[in-house]
Formats: sequence, C-alpha cells, structure tokens
Amino acid sequence: MAEIPKEMMTMVVTSPGNGTTVRDVTVEIKTVPVPVPKRGEVLVKVAAAPINPSDYGSWYLSSAKAYPMNMGNEGCGIVVASGGGLSTYRVPVGTPVGFLSKGAEHGAYSEYIAVSAIASIFPMPEDVIIEDCCSFFVNPYTAVAILDTAVQALAAEGKQCKSIVHTAAASQLGQMLVKLAPRKGIEIINVVRRQEQKELLEGLGAEHVIVTSGDESVWKKTLQSKIKELDCMVAFDAVSGVSTGNMLAALPPKGTVFLYGGLAGSVGGVNPMDMIYRQKKLSGFLLNKWIKNGGTISMVQRMLSAGAEVNEGLQKGGWSSSQFEDTTPEKAMEDLLKLLDGQATNKKLRIRFS
Repeated sequence: MAEIPKEMMTMVVTSPGNGTTVRDVTVEIKTVPVPVPKRGEVLVKVAAAPINPSDYGSWYLSSAKAYPMNMGNEGCGIVVASGGGLSTYRVPVGTPVGFLSKGAEHGAYSEYIAVSAIASIFPMPEDVIIEDCCSFFVNPYTAVAILDTAVQALAAEGKQCKSIVHTAAASQLGQMLVKLAPRKGIEIINVVRRQEQKELLEGLGAEHVIVTSGDESVWKKTLQSKIKELDCMVAFDAVSGVSTGNMLAALPPKGTVFLYGGLAGSVGGVNPMDMIYRQKKLSGFLLNKWIKNGGTISMVQRMLSAGAEVNEGLQKGGWSSSQFEDTTPEKAMEDLLKLLDGQATNKKLRIRFS
C-alpha cells in the first residue's frame, strides 16, 4: 500500500453568502495535515463522495458559528491505517468501506478521513467497485426507512401497507424505491414533473406514474383514482410547498403525509378541514430518527438488517446502486449549479478523489 502523505486536500465552506441559496456560498480547497487516527478509529483514503441535497442544504442555511464548515456527510474508500483497539479489528488495513463523517475532524470531501471504526464505518462488498459504493447510506437507508415507516404506521392501526405515494420520484432515492418496493409487496404511486421522468421510471419497472406538468384538474383526478385503486393511505413528500397540500387532499380520510424535504419552501395548500374533520395527518420523516427509534438494541438490529439489504443491492443495476456523474473538487460547485439549473442528467454528482 502506498505511503500516506503528510498533507491532504479538503473542501470547506468559508461563507454562506446571504444565506438564501447555495449559489451564494464560498467554497475553498484547503491543504491541511492528514489526520492521525486515534484509538478506536481508522484512517480511510477517500475514493469518492456524493453531493446530496442534505449536504448542500446545510452549506447556506446554518448559523454563523458553523463556518468554516466541513463538506460531505458520506463517502467510500479503503482503510489505510488504524489507531488500534478492539473495534478496529473488523476493518483491517485494506478493507473497502463506506463511511459517515459526523464527528470527524474533516468532511467527506477530503482525500483522507479518520473516523470511528464502530459508529462511522460500514464494510462494503468486495465484488463492487469501491467508487460505486460512495452513496451507500443516505439514499438507500432512507428507502428502507420510508417503506418500514409506512408499514409500521399502518400496522399501528391494524392495517396492511399495500402502497404509498412518493413525490420527486425521479430522484435517485425515487428510483431506488421503484426497485425495492416490489420486493416488499408494496406498490409505488410515483409523482413527477415531466414526461421524460415518467419514461425513466417506467424503464425501471414503475407501473404507476403521475405527471404534474399537464392540466392540474386532470392529474389530480388521476392521482385520486390511483390512490383509491391501490388502497393507499400514506404519502411521502420531498417537495413541500403546495405539493404537500395536494398530497393530503388526495389521500382518503385518516391518511398521512410524511414530509421529508423542502424543495419548494414552506408547506402550503393544506385544507384545515382535511385535518380537522377527515382526520388526516401531516408528519415529519427524518432518517436519523428512524435509526434511533426504540433504543440501542433496536437501533443495532435495525442497522444490521438494513445494512445487509443495502449491501446486497449495491452491485451495478441493483436496487441500491446509483447512477453517477463524476466531477472533481475543483469543478464540484460549477457542476452542482448546472445540476440544479436542470442542465445535467438525473444522475447523482460524485466527487472523485482517486
């Protein structure tokens, strides 16, 4: 294995600008010492890291004291050094791993990162190219969590989850849900904005896709009809704005919308009568809360089960695999803005470090 250098590159947000859009942030590439792993930690040579909405949302929405801010929440690479301790034995030098950067000195957008071997390291399948594992956590675990949340919510009322509505369904997460849900006997009513997104999902096997760019009264009627046909009681909305109100209105009495994104800003269009008289509910969904629900033992069991399911699907074309558009640290912001402007593909942006 190559010698570990003394210094490395890391990406940092130094200013949020006016705090209203990711376009205003100032990003710098800094040269810093390579971290030395402490006891219970391992040093990972980073191969690649994705840019998720949960990443860039924090770059301009955090409080002033958060800057300078490390960048990147997840990534993948190879273990190149260990700080020792029992917890490091499961990931010896040379192990391909995914990692989470929470609690680390640097973010995932770094050439090297030292992280806890027990809390932040996930061994990856050796038969999958390590760079293709960089988006192993946020989207795949969210897909598992969404379906489990729907099942548990209806089970609490003595009902079976047969289907869910999912907005922004052409996203990488949405594509994963299209492939994962049939394995669990759940149908997805996919809501997208454009016809080409409908075609993308149908190419993956989606049977129910609603396009919202046409006549509003027509697609709303189609959505309600599809919800009734599939006995759907639950929707997961990543858009917010009037989308949340539309989903709540389309669900039957006692239906629930789980909100897990804010692409369109504040919630709008909610009819109070839906919540007062029809007993519909609007709830938040957060991956971290799902992970921690029920205490330590439940959390460990949940993570082991989800991890096995995710790893099994990481191979090319598998349910938890992602389609990537590669970029470099130097071009990452430029390419991200193109993506947000709709000038890029539906692929996830991936920063390559090796």
